Amino acid sequence: MEDIKDSDRESRALDKSKDKLKRDTEKVITAFFDQALDIGEVAIGDSERYKAFRRQVLRAGNDAIRDIKKFLDKDYQVLYIPSTEDVIEIQVPTVHPRKVARSS
Repeated sequence: MEDIKDSDRESRALDKSKDKLKRDTEKVITAFFDQALDIGEVAIGDSERYKAFRRQVLRAGNDAIRDIKKFLDKDYQVLYIPSTEDVIEIQVPTVHPRKVARSS
C-alpha cells in the first residue's frame, strides 16, 4: 500500500517538475521572440512589412513552444530540484538628523 502512495507521490512530483520546465521554457522562448520583434520593428521600419514579419515570428515561436511541450510529454521524465538561495541582507546606513545639524 505504501509503495502505491510513494509511486503516486513520485508521479505527481515528476508531473509538477515537467510543468515547471514547460513554463520556464515558454518564458525563455517568449522573451526571445519579443526581443526579435523589437529589433525587427526598428530594422524593418515599414509597418506593413513589419506586420508580416511579426506574424511569422509569432507563429514560429508558438510552434516551437508547442513542439517542446510535445517532446517533453512524450520522451522525458523531469525532476526539478530547487537550488538553495543565499539570503543577502542590505542595510542602508542612516544618519540621524540631529547629528547632521551638529556637525554643520
